Amino acid sequence: MEKIDAVITWVDGSDPKYQLKHQSLLKNHGDFKKQYMQADEIDFCVLSIIKNAPFIRKIFIVTDSQSPALDETKRLASLDKVEIIDHKEIFSGLEGFLPTFNIRSIDAVLYRIKDLSEKFIYFNDDMFLIKESNPGDWFINNNAVLTGNWAKTYNIQPLKKIAKLLKRILKSRPSYNRAQSKAANIVGFDKKYFKSYHSGRPQVKSVIKKFYDNNPKILKRQLSYKFRNDKQYMPYSLCWHLLIKAEQYEAANKNRLIEIEKIRNLGPGKLKKILLDIDHNTKAQFLNVQDLNYASKETAKAFKDWLRNKLAGKN
Repeated sequence: MEKIDAVITWVDGSDPKYQLKHQSLLKNHGDFKKQYMQADEIDFCVLSIIKNAPFIRKIFIVTDSQSPALDETKRLASLDKVEIIDHKEIFSGLEGFLPTFNIRSIDAVLYRIKDLSEKFIYFNDDMFLIKESNPGDWFINNNAVLTGNWAKTYNIQPLKKIAKLLKRILKSRPSYNRAQSKAANIVGFDKKYFKSYHSGRPQVKSVIKKFYDNNPKILKRQLSYKFRNDKQYMPYSLCWHLLIKAEQYEAANKNRLIEIEKIRNLGPGKLKKILLDIDHNTKAQFLNVQDLNYASKETAKAFKDWLRNKLAGKN
């Protein structure tokens, strides 16, 4: 069987040691602590991969001198496949860009992980596999399976240009979709881009490496931002559009994915109804839960109890 690895980026922004280490850079970014405050999602993300994707060879967790506890994974599975990768390893030769607090910069150099398989799947720590998965869910022969849909690029949408200006004025969070659109523009897609949903993203290491080897200035410009910036692109989307241009992809239906957006607005009762519906859904394989770190203790506990029970029954 061909090797396929998983890569997860992770940081605990509320860690006092981490804040002390970088206090001079973080003092004007008070939202960083809140945005990256942990709710142990990483533990359940890793556990879900081990339980529902046994074909995964290694699970690389990329951090900045930190290490998640992974208590549930230890209790219900094993850490044999898990390897912690420090930022210094993937920024070797690029140390001048460290420290960085920018996921879009970190994502751009994930392909530099030592011993990373040619085909790998990139996860955020709020993504979970809730049903058994197999390699064909991610790669069919040499084609990556991309979950998303086509949308108009931002550069041809006047209203979105106005929205961009307003965001700059209000200093709001850089746009997730616009960063995907920028990635498409770089590859040569001027009118449309393939918009990703919040599920695991298949990647091809050699495709990424070849692009950056040929375009080192694009990589260095991406790494130059220590915090997210609207001038950046989405690295995994860059890989996707390179694959699309080379006709090395298959489009997947969104019905494989369920998203619970803004769980912080849900009480435990309403959440349990949603989770019951998920239990009855026969098609969904992937679950994304946003803002669990902002949810009430009762709501967070209800979700973790449900997911723990769902994964505990897997051999």
